Amino acid sequence: MSIIERLSANPLLLTDLDGTVLYDGSIPKELKKLSAKLKKVGIHFSFATGRSKVPALKYARGLDIDIPIICSGGAIITDTETGTDIYRHEINNEAVNQIIKNLDPAINIAIYCNDEVHVNKRFKWIEDYCQRQKIKLFESNNLSKLNNKIVVLLVGNEEIIETTNKNLKQNHNNLEINKIFSNMCEISSKQGSKINSAKNLLKLLNLSKDDLFYFGDGSADIDLIKYAKYGFTVKESFASQMIPEAKSIEIPKKLGFINYINSII
Repeated sequence: MSIIERLSANPLLLTDLDGTVLYDGSIPKELKKLSAKLKKVGIHFSFATGRSKVPALKYARGLDIDIPIICSGGAIITDTETGTDIYRHEINNEAVNQIIKNLDPAINIAIYCNDEVHVNKRFKWIEDYCQRQKIKLFESNNLSKLNNKIVVLLVGNEEIIETTNKNLKQNHNNLEINKIFSNMCEISSKQGSKINSAKNLLKLLNLSKDDLFYFGDGSADIDLIKYAKYGFTVKESFASQMIPEAKSIEIPKKLGFINYINSII
């Protein structure tokens, strides 16, 4: 009997992507081999990412994942075969519009709606991102009129984003707010957090938190790392600093997730 079978009869291996298993945004060949190995022995494997649905599905198909994936920071659970949303939480329109109205004008705003991105003015990062990921980008002079807002991304200099992130967390505790990079802050529905989506995924698979292994590195991963019976941070990451008592894996460059899972199956 393998180590993982002694820990759970029906394990679900769930991981963040960027900073946890991807190396420079790419899928290591060793991860593809591991995914195939997990499928062969009947162990559930999926991911929970801040990436939007279009690029997330590309990674899912690259890894031949056949169970639902969590994307848009937890706002969406998507069926990998059909691309149909199983679970979806949009942001309260009134709350978003209030935030947009009071933002520092130096901040760039990008709103993810369905499979599209909308901005009030184009900026290089979002243009490059949408081009790479083949996501449709639209410019709008009135973002408040948009429907189906899934995620709001704020991009600016580090000092402004740090201040904005703190203010938003203090004044909007009904929203999920995370600083994903030093110059980026992401806003989504509280119900659309990674931890809530993971709970829903467990229900879909008829599993419990006792079956859950979760691996992550960022602020959006912390609650889920604490929730999972087997929660892991990535060494030298923000999550490892915030919960130093948690077990850690090596960084993606050192194939931490891959080596650890291979050691227990």
